[in-house]
Amino acid sequence: MTTPPSPFENLKRLAESSDPTSRAKDAGAALQAIPDLQKWLREIRQGAVREMRDEGMSHAQVAAELGISRARAQQIAEGRTTGRRAAAEAPEEGSNGGT
Repeated sequence: MTTPPSPFENLKRLAESSDPTSRAKDAGAALQAIPDLQKWLREIRQGAVREMRDEGMSHAQVAAELGISRARAQQIAEGRTTGRRAAAEAPEEGSNGGT
């Protein structure tokens, strides 16, 4: 994905709209699309970290550049999630996780 998900590409126009109804509807659509924006940003970050690794940087060097832990740099490069999002995406108890 090379462009932000709609409607984020039009946020400046949204803020400048003189019609409050349109502004409210567009803002609501943007709020609903925040998960798509987060996914897009994670993809950009993961690609950048992978590029840093491909250029020969270690996870520790990437971490130092980004101000994060070495473990987090590795997680980002591998596309692994942490925290609340990881818990939300974990297979339900008793499931086989698709295997």
